[in-house]
Amino acid sequence: MKTIEAKIPEAILKQAQELAARENVPVEQIISLAVAQAVGVWTNESYVALRAKNASREKFLDALKEVPDVEPPDFDRLPKGYKATK
Repeated sequence: MKTIEAKIPEAILKQAQELAARENVPVEQIISLAVAQAVGVWTNESYVALRAKNASREKFLDALKEVPDVEPPDFDRLPKGYKATK
């Protein structure tokens, strides 16, 4: 582990301290987890963007041709009354 010094807005620090108290963990752990999550998201977005450069609609439609045209099993259905939101 490496110790760093960082400036954090007071409001964010207060929220992190409240969360740490509620979860009974050190505030440093909350901050470390938040940084790890942010890095993971940014890394994943970069990976997806990189993969998207090689994508094409034609390849996507070809892949969909491999998917069987069957109804989903009961456990994989949307709940009755489900309405999509925009």
